[in-house]
Amino acid sequence: MLPTPISFQRQRGLSFNQRPRSFAKFLRGPARLTNLSALVLLTLLAVSLFVNFRHHYQSPIQNVALRSIIETLPSRPSSSVLNHLVIVPGHAIWIGARADDAEDEDSWLLAPYQRGRGRPSIFRAHISLGSQIATEDSRALLVFSGGFTSPFSATSEAESYLRFARATGLLPSADMFPRVTTEDAALDSFQNVLFSIARFRELTGAYPTTITVVGHDFKRRRFEQLHRHALRWPKARFMYEGVPLRSEADEREAAAGELANAFTPYSTDLYGCHAPLVRKRAERNFHARTHGYHVGAPEMHELLEWCPRDGKGIFPGPLPWENEYN
Repeated sequence: MLPTPISFQRQRGLSFNQRPRSFAKFLRGPARLTNLSALVLLTLLAVSLFVNFRHHYQSPIQNVALRSIIETLPSRPSSSVLNHLVIVPGHAIWIGARADDAEDEDSWLLAPYQRGRGRPSIFRAHISLGSQIATEDSRALLVFSGGFTSPFSATSEAESYLRFARATGLLPSADMFPRVTTEDAALDSFQNVLFSIARFRELTGAYPTTITVVGHDFKRRRFEQLHRHALRWPKARFMYEGVPLRSEADEREAAAGELANAFTPYSTDLYGCHAPLVRKRAERNFHARTHGYHVGAPEMHELLEWCPRDGKGIFPGPLPWENEYN
């Protein structure tokens, strides 16, 4: 046999030792441009399928959920008559039925620290003053605010306050005085104000221009300096009517507790969305209820969800009352 030509050996060597081309170069090869086009098309198809999958399986569910709520709400035009929100935050649940039970402690679901201190008479004073303010102002809407905070009752603080007002004659009957409602979702004082504003919008179709809160005098600073500030509510249009406790000793003790357990925590957590304040809300929500104010007051959606990491950041978004803030 004749020896193999040297040139052929080199070619064979090159065929075995040549490094494989990269995948990208392979696709860019003159004969394989169609492979690259196919890969691009497949990628676009996958992205399109993913987007359509999310739209098909998520959006309709969300829309149906909102529709199922909206369809149950009565259609009413925005009211230009009512502009004054009068809030009476609840502090306990009245389980009585007659005027004779009004100040009987056994007719109230009280916390241990509330017993033996004449608290029912103080609660009556709150309800009475709030009712008086609302009945004297034809443009006021009275809102009793307070959630389902007891495992021993299926009623809310707000509903029990309204029953109390009717049973004791502090409010006229419903046909004589319809400008009153309940806000049954609030689990603390910040939500008393926030949710009552939302409830006003839900019921009237508009937002109030003035707010009056009736409550314990020792809580005044919390509402005026912290809650009002967090909501960017106009200072000149926010009033707090404080009712003192029965004795100076009670007032001093309550003020000390207020500073330690409420004012100081809220000072560093204005929206109550971090521990320990958010934990208190969960602990009070025995019946695992939620609110519907994202639908009832859609302009407040972002505010309702605002929770600054540092606890002190003021909500920066638009608010219906922002032009009045100072």
